Amino acid sequence: MSSASQILERDTELARIAEALDSATAGHGRVLVIEGLAGIGKTRLVREARELARARGFGRLQAAGDDTETAMAWGVVRQMVERSVSRYSGDVRRAILDGPAGAALQALDVAPESSATDAEVARTLHALWWVAIDLSSTRPLLITVDDAQWSDQPSLRFLGYLARRVADLPIALVVSTRPPTGATGPLTDLTVSPYVERLLPETLSATAVAAFHTPEGVVPCPDVVTAMHAACGGNPFLTGALLDELVSAGHDVSNPVTAAAIGGLGPATISRAMLSRLSPEALALAGAAAVLGVDASPWLARRVAQVDEERLEPAVADLVRANVVLGGADGLTFVHPVIREATVAALGSLTVAGMHARAAVELRARHAPATQLAVHLLVAPVGTLPDAADLLSEAARFSLAAGDREVAADCLARALLERPGDLVVRERLGATLLRAGRPAEARPHLLEAAEAETDPRRRAEMQAAAASATLATAGAEAAVAELVSVLDRWPPLDHEPARLTLEAALGVTRQFVPSQRPLSLEHLSRFEQLRGDTAQERTLLALLAQRARHENQPHTRVADYGLRALGDGALFDDCARGDGLVPWTLAMMAAITADAVVEARHELDRARARIVRGGSPVDYAMAANAAQVLAWRLGDVVATDTESEAVLAAVALEPLTPEVLSLRTTAAQFACYVAMERRDLAAAKAALAGVDSGTQGIRVIPLIWLHEVRARVSLAEDDPHAALGHLATLQRETQAVGIDPAGLAWRLPAAIACSRLGRDDEARAHLAAQVDRARAWGSPTELGEALRVAARFDPDPDARAQRLDEVVLVLAGSPDRLEHAKALADQAESWRAQGRRTESRELLAEAADLARACGARALETRISGALAALGDRPRRTTRAGSESLTASERRVATLAVVGRSNRDIAHELFVSPKTVENHLGRVYTKLGIGSRRELAGALAP
Repeated sequence: MSSASQILERDTELARIAEALDSATAGHGRVLVIEGLAGIGKTRLVREARELARARGFGRLQAAGDDTETAMAWGVVRQMVERSVSRYSGDVRRAILDGPAGAALQALDVAPESSATDAEVARTLHALWWVAIDLSSTRPLLITVDDAQWSDQPSLRFLGYLARRVADLPIALVVSTRPPTGATGPLTDLTVSPYVERLLPETLSATAVAAFHTPEGVVPCPDVVTAMHAACGGNPFLTGALLDELVSAGHDVSNPVTAAAIGGLGPATISRAMLSRLSPEALALAGAAAVLGVDASPWLARRVAQVDEERLEPAVADLVRANVVLGGADGLTFVHPVIREATVAALGSLTVAGMHARAAVELRARHAPATQLAVHLLVAPVGTLPDAADLLSEAARFSLAAGDREVAADCLARALLERPGDLVVRERLGATLLRAGRPAEARPHLLEAAEAETDPRRRAEMQAAAASATLATAGAEAAVAELVSVLDRWPPLDHEPARLTLEAALGVTRQFVPSQRPLSLEHLSRFEQLRGDTAQERTLLALLAQRARHENQPHTRVADYGLRALGDGALFDDCARGDGLVPWTLAMMAAITADAVVEARHELDRARARIVRGGSPVDYAMAANAAQVLAWRLGDVVATDTESEAVLAAVALEPLTPEVLSLRTTAAQFACYVAMERRDLAAAKAALAGVDSGTQGIRVIPLIWLHEVRARVSLAEDDPHAALGHLATLQRETQAVGIDPAGLAWRLPAAIACSRLGRDDEARAHLAAQVDRARAWGSPTELGEALRVAARFDPDPDARAQRLDEVVLVLAGSPDRLEHAKALADQAESWRAQGRRTESRELLAEAADLARACGARALETRISGALAALGDRPRRTTRAGSESLTASERRVATLAVVGRSNRDIAHELFVSPKTVENHLGRVYTKLGIGSRRELAGALAP
């Protein structure tokens, strides 16, 4: 084909590609998206990137999108892996499959009967990310994807996932694409991602066009160059194609007269003109190749095109001469996608549909997989294959397993056309449309299938799904009304256990309607005797535990609900197979805050082991979220700090969703508590600012809790007016959603703020109300804290000491060592005021040990001051160097001490090995050591 001898006017793009490769060599990954119209030279730039990477010793993975394979889930990812494996055989091949390449293929082999949830797809993406890490562990890696506009959706999601995490990996990711056509979707998200650098190749100048020549080396004269530039607009591919067309038509491009022949040609006519000289057999063969896809077999294309066997070889030769395909026994590959698209357009839709039908018949006879057949059956006439409905349903299962619900919905919709009376297909189509975010289309299918279903369990599931569609289209109140109406027509639970599915759906849906919250607790309380034997029972118990906690029912009851919901790991397994760990988190929060800390620790350890084996960053953050609440409940400031940092690190690169925002907000809340215990107001305010800057208008319940934290910060800044303002906002918002747990304890800072403003009656009223709520809740932690703060307001020293004696006794039964230490310190100071110096000294020593064990530095300082006032010098037991470590650095160092490799630590903490390496580097510097061998000694007290 006519072209220039070298790549033209792409110096800027080539320089940026080289910079990206050099950056990856240094361990700082980069992502380049080459975006432009067809023919602008994107593929050439991708090819140049591969050559530059080869010269630098990079490992290379490559793939290309194809519009006949967009329905084949993970097709592009499989291309990358399988191409790297296909070059080898024997022992070498087996060794490769035992490593990262085999791990990648295994990660994609999701059971086809599974309908993958977003949570399950996230786990697959994370597994593939680890494959990329391992593949780049010995040398830098270049990953290229050409024509990404035709990539399958799961593969595009992986590219986006990798793009967000490539910065500290020795990986360069180069993706070429035409401008995305949709406002949303994984390709659009990739091209506008802040982690991506876009290259936008411009059209060639007339000077560049003058460098083109024919295959024989003939250079067009200036007049022809000017006409070519005007006709093709500087598009490199069209320029070469036009030059070929002129030569084929017998024009002398070195003669200025030829410029006149170009006047009637333009981008839309060049490819058509090229195809117009093809023989009918060659054009049909080209059409069949276009229908069959990349590297189409010429013999299969002959049968699809209905070309006589003796005409095959001349037709292929005709296509090669015309620069339409690169032909051969290995397959027919189009010179450029523009020609392929022009070929399909030249044949017309009816002819193309007939070719797809013949392709389906031929491939079925060759036992092709359902996913490959579905590509053709979606376009072919109805009735092309007698078992088309079954094949399309099977293809839908594979797509659902990869999380590609749009393709699955297309396959099921077509299967329903093939077999209109199939209620199973109709139900699956409704469920798939609902998961694909098309609830209005889903609802009628679900209701029609439910109406005809005779199995009570399946009918309940369909009606619950239909209510979910109503929730999405008409709102929560309409969904609640629908579920109540359906339940009115169902037999009682003792006659029909399947009713529980609808009851669980009603329980969940009522959480979205503030006016329904009183009814919600009444409704859920009917199920308080459930044992938690089924997933529906566990869901209802988790909701009941959350509701009872928020409404301040006795903590022993809440703990019982929570533990029955958890079911010794059963709820976690339910959630891992479902839409995520939110129900598990609700049950864990109930159990932890209700002091079932031993059982919660066991549950957390089990969950974390499962997540490390095959979880996602959000899964890990969910577990760390529960762990930080547990750590705070135990009064462990250091562990709380560690877990809150772990949550924020895990979700730092995740797209913002209500679930992710809830995790970030809760982590910020506990980070503030830690900062306040350390008297570090700057850190507390920074944590709050981090949430404020990233909500994007999403509202979640945990945002309400931050008003209490803001009030405490305002009190620390001696601004009681601001504190009361924050607490008034909190009170309004909690009343609106029917939430007022004793554990929130907002009345305590309110009492302090009122007292500072001289409003003592209000302060006493807040304290009395909090003590009452704490007594109703019944946990010694909340009661002890309320009594301790109330004792500080007693003006009589003897009465205050007596009240603090009660506080210490109450908190002796609490798991919260920090609150116990504070009570001991308060009691010791009250005894010192009474002249009981020896007893005070003993109590302060006990409080100091507890504070030190908790990592409560500010409390340690306060106790040290009290001891100094008694003439004692407290012993310092922690090295200054180790005190300077952040929570994350300390966790990494601790794991390194017990012999974990950087990779093992990264895998366990859901970070990259580079992050672990950076943490250890900072640890060595802070501790003044030079290697891992010295860590144990440096960290020891």
